[in-house]
Amino acid sequence: MAAIRSMLSAEAAGRRVAIGHEPLGRLRALSDARSLACPLCRAPVILRAGPVVSAHFAHLPGARCTHPLAEPESEVHRAGKRALFEWACAVLPACRVLVEADLPTGQRADVLVETPEGDRAVLEYQCAGLGARAWHRRHRLYRDAGLRDLWILGPDRLHHQEGFLIPAGLERALLRARAPLLFLDPLGSRFSAGSLVRFRPRGTATGFRVRGSLSVRALSELAFPWHLLDWPPGEAGEDGRPAGFCGARPGSAEPEECGAELERWLRCRHGVAAEALHPLFGLPARDAESIGCPARLWQAAVYYRFVHGRAGGRWWPGEVEAWARRYLPVRVVEGPHLVRALRGWQDLLTAAGLLGVPAPGGTARIEADLETLGRALDPAVVQRVAAYRRTLLREPGA
Repeated sequence: MAAIRSMLSAEAAGRRVAIGHEPLGRLRALSDARSLACPLCRAPVILRAGPVVSAHFAHLPGARCTHPLAEPESEVHRAGKRALFEWACAVLPACRVLVEADLPTGQRADVLVETPEGDRAVLEYQCAGLGARAWHRRHRLYRDAGLRDLWILGPDRLHHQEGFLIPAGLERALLRARAPLLFLDPLGSRFSAGSLVRFRPRGTATGFRVRGSLSVRALSELAFPWHLLDWPPGEAGEDGRPAGFCGARPGSAEPEECGAELERWLRCRHGVAAEALHPLFGLPARDAESIGCPARLWQAAVYYRFVHGRAGGRWWPGEVEAWARRYLPVRVVEGPHLVRALRGWQDLLTAAGLLGVPAPGGTARIEADLETLGRALDPAVVQRVAAYRRTLLREPGA
């Protein structure tokens, strides 16, 4: 993000203060005392906050930021940046979260998240026009600096008609890179205020019209999407594993090592310790041995990657299989064994009430996750329900 004329952060006595993180009364007192400065050009700034304009810092009347990249900022962009910052602070209390963070790359990230383990992620809220070439350059600067970036677009960029997305250059670049295509409506101009919208393409994501579906969730109801930062799928670190992902590639390690990798991924991406996994994970499933690690670990990995925090979305068997083949230690690559194992786990998730009854192609609605289900799960009951459903499906005419 470039430098801006109106900001959510400022310098006060050598430390960064931010709207939404500091009490507004304290910020107003600092502004009245002329103790606030622009983080970039160091010129004095003041707090502007009222019933019409959302709170922000601005240069004094008649002055402007002397930084060479200074540019104006829309109300939507400012509101979206603040919404992402406050949400990240709320859902990641153990992490350091900065708004308008200056980076060694020369960029200024809308929101920067730093975990206690040293992982760093950037959230960029893009409302204005940005060409594909400029986006690729900014994305590469982030990745070369060890930062995983997630791009979220403004609501006016979403052009979706009759099941088709009409993408501009930036949207096409994101789709080609197989990045998640997300839109945030902070002010409620098209959806409910604070809605996060995701477009999921169906089939080939090329051309001027892309078929796909939209899912809409309140940002405040979502966990931090660590799993969405693992893109593009083809990017890998020096050891050949996808950058930022702790899973093992098929056939790359012994079962014990693969299990340890998945345990680390569950812990650092979802804050789940292996010893505290729900008893639902580890239930017997057909051909589960085709995946070379304990069933409780790969089942938990699939759940947290595709179900957790996604109520109202869709379970796509082909997407799950492609992900499993790339990131899980698949022992039996040929034949239907992996598909049977994943389908068996889908049956158990359906019996638990987390997935709806699958359509003929296997797709299913995600009804809930373990936090929103609203009732305790008895693994023995889940197994009996799954066995009963299989019996019904085998009966003629069922």
